Amino acid sequence: MRHLLSKSLLTFGICLSVYPLKTAGAAESIRLLIQEYAPFSHTDPKTGEIKGFVTEKVLEIMRRANEIPALSVTSLARGLHATQNNDNTCLFAFRRTQERENLFKWVGPLTTDNWVLYARKNDNRVLKHFEDAKPYPIGSYKNAATGLQLTEQGYHIQFASQDEDNPRLLVNNRIDYWIVSELHGMYMAQQQGYGNDIVRAARYKQIELNMLCNINMDKQRIELFNKINKELDTDGTTEKLLKKYGIR
Repeated sequence: MRHLLSKSLLTFGICLSVYPLKTAGAAESIRLLIQEYAPFSHTDPKTGEIKGFVTEKVLEIMRRANEIPALSVTSLARGLHATQNNDNTCLFAFRRTQERENLFKWVGPLTTDNWVLYARKNDNRVLKHFEDAKPYPIGSYKNAATGLQLTEQGYHIQFASQDEDNPRLLVNNRIDYWIVSELHGMYMAQQQGYGNDIVRAARYKQIELNMLCNINMDKQRIELFNKINKELDTDGTTEKLLKKYGIR
């Protein structure tokens, strides 16, 4: 589903012009796909507007690059397939892994994301190190890079069809831990009424989030996107966005 934004999402102390995702009579120049991943990229349940820290940052990259994007929401599996098989298509925001490296062209890192293990609040076990969780069932979701890598390392990963299932599975003792972005995981748990039932049990690591684009996208276009991304990090735009969404 495509969502039209008639005004710039960036109105917080820096002067940015009106920025529609698609203007009348203007053909889209790039297709942008997101996975629901609040507070980085997500659909506002009240307005249907696609927003989030990384969404706004990518839209500003597109504005400065004179692109006309069409923005839509998809699953991870469908987004990866669509980006790999369709020209002028990009997907954000995801890890840059060895398995994905040569399948796409990359823009980023757009931001960093802390990944943790969540546990039930009433679980008395104490993990001194992340590795202490290895014998226990850990929730992840289909096609998640972190879950796949931990599986290869011998962890007992249980893959749900979608990450939104894992707060319920954790609280109901179907899994013992949940490997997830700290911010995104707590956001999902709170949305489902489980925010007070889970606690951080161990830190995994900090992960860089990127935009991946179809392998056939012009090299100079990718270089421009990366150049603008760095400009946003140095001109104060990124910091303002982080504060706007309470990430810093």
